[in-house]
Amino acid sequence: MRFFVKTLAVIAVTVLPMTVAAGGAHADPRVDKVVVIGLDGLMYDKVMQVRAPNLLRLSAEGLLSRSSIAPHITISGPSWATALTGVWDRKHGIKDNNFSAAPFAKYPTVFTQLERADPARKTHSIATWDQIATMAGSGNPRADVVVSTPPVPDDPDESKTDAATVSAVVTAIAKFAPDFLFTHLDQVDLAGHSDGAASRQYLEAVRRIDEQVGRITAAVDARAAANPAERWTILVTADHGHTPKGGHGGQSPDETTNFVIGRGPDFAAGSITSRYTLVDITPTVVDLLHVPPSPDFDGRSMITREPADPSTIR
Repeated sequence: MRFFVKTLAVIAVTVLPMTVAAGGAHADPRVDKVVVIGLDGLMYDKVMQVRAPNLLRLSAEGLLSRSSIAPHITISGPSWATALTGVWDRKHGIKDNNFSAAPFAKYPTVFTQLERADPARKTHSIATWDQIATMAGSGNPRADVVVSTPPVPDDPDESKTDAATVSAVVTAIAKFAPDFLFTHLDQVDLAGHSDGAASRQYLEAVRRIDEQVGRITAAVDARAAANPAERWTILVTADHGHTPKGGHGGQSPDETTNFVIGRGPDFAAGSITSRYTLVDITPTVVDLLHVPPSPDFDGRSMITREPADPSTIR
């Protein structure tokens, strides 16, 4: 056995370098990875107001689109279903936060679309809101990993629970490098409901959530630096806004406001537009991961392979 192992070692030492030197084309191909960060109830105006460094950095390093989702229903269930399927509420039919997995049989989530294209692909969902698990756990096949973070005791503003969600995300990126990971953080929405979007508490929640986005970004950047064959993209969006006094579900500009950030190799730094909203998240993910788009999509990929229009560059 020792002779056999030593013989294999000699073969590896003598043959492998020649193989690499003679055929660089056979080296490991580059692998695309995507992380989508869903920030419930976040308004980009408030990101700018508090000068949230991590979200502003992601925006500056890639694409920022600010627009409106009107007349879409400005409630979390319909909006996250749209972000994770690429179709509007008028198609998937979800009207509020009480829904089952049934709509995702006709309009499968991004997890199912990716898994059908390649069952070996690793897909993770790690979320604070437990209804995200209804979406990620639907369909056949479903996401490989579906986690809802248990509420942390003595956590009235959800900051501890969101931090636990992000700790799980950071671990997943570092240890497992999923091909696609979606995460949802909830504390900004809770502050909006409790105190309103014009409140000090809402702004404090925006600052805290920005710190969590920074943790995820740092984990992605560390993983990418240690694994040059991996091409990582971060997408960020929200599901709706909030009225100054709190609440959503209507069609006011404060409630329908929406933004998308795309940072990665396929996004030019400093790009700014109003073309894209949360419905474009899933079409962009499948494009990044080389899966054909669904004919049902209402959204479109945010990746442009044409020369940048100078008017869209900040």
